[in-house]
Amino acid sequence: MATERTGLGGGRGGIGENLDPNKTAAEITETIVEPVHKRKNNYQLLIPLAAGGAILLGGVSFLFLNSSSIEMICRQVGNCQKFKEDATSAQTTLNKAEDSFRSAKSVPQLLEASKLIDEARASLSTIPDNAIEIAPPISEQKLKVSDLDKKIAVALALEQNADKTVKEAISKIASADQLDRNPQSEKEQPEDARKRLNKPKALYIEAQILLRSIPENSFVANRKKEKLKQVAEKITDLDTKLAGVKEIATIVAPQPDRDPEPDRDPEPDRDPEPDRDPEPDRDPEPFRSNNSRRPIFGCGSPGYKKC
Repeated sequence: MATERTGLGGGRGGIGENLDPNKTAAEITETIVEPVHKRKNNYQLLIPLAAGGAILLGGVSFLFLNSSSIEMICRQVGNCQKFKEDATSAQTTLNKAEDSFRSAKSVPQLLEASKLIDEARASLSTIPDNAIEIAPPISEQKLKVSDLDKKIAVALALEQNADKTVKEAISKIASADQLDRNPQSEKEQPEDARKRLNKPKALYIEAQILLRSIPENSFVANRKKEKLKQVAEKITDLDTKLAGVKEIATIVAPQPDRDPEPDRDPEPDRDPEPDRDPEPDRDPEPFRSNNSRRPIFGCGSPGYKKC
């Protein structure tokens, strides 16, 4: 019958359950104490591991909470704080551009609105399409910038053309004013007077056509109306002087009054004379005294060819 062996603890399965009976007491003591030291060393290893895990977890938490400030991370996620700041700045600039466009009364003010549009577009260009937590959305802001930019460009082109047109018309009016627009002088021929007066009139008419081509809602609409009125007055004045040239022309070159010639009966038609044969050469007539006379009939009479 096998004998049950107990360890130092006196109980079954204690520390000394598997002790070698051939070992001394010192060796048995060392065998028992060594696992305890190993367990303590294992606990000491767990401490730095736990600390490292805590640091790693804290770092991850920090990155997660502050990812919007780290561009390398937030650009991938689309939640950069800079995106929000740029979007807010773009929206503010866009509102200013819209107000400036609606209240513009001159070309320089339209140019200022166009400049603001460029600034808003530059701010939006730094924000990717995947940006989140931005209101209104980036796509909507970009569309609004594009629409307003087109409106400003069209208005600017029309106003610049209108400004150029009114300046060209004013230049023609000034050139016409420098020409001689005095009435016809006493010694001036009617045709010369008409040519002289028609030159400034032609320039006034060209200026009138230019002014009428300017839209009524243009910034220079008031100047247009003012210049049209001046041109109309100048053209009317020249028309009066041209009409005066025609009246003076009648006095300068009067036509004498003549009595009408009496009616005459037309001459009767006459038959053409028949052709006559040429007379042959005749011998000289013999000398005749003054007392001799040529016979009327017969030989020697006029028209009688043969004797």
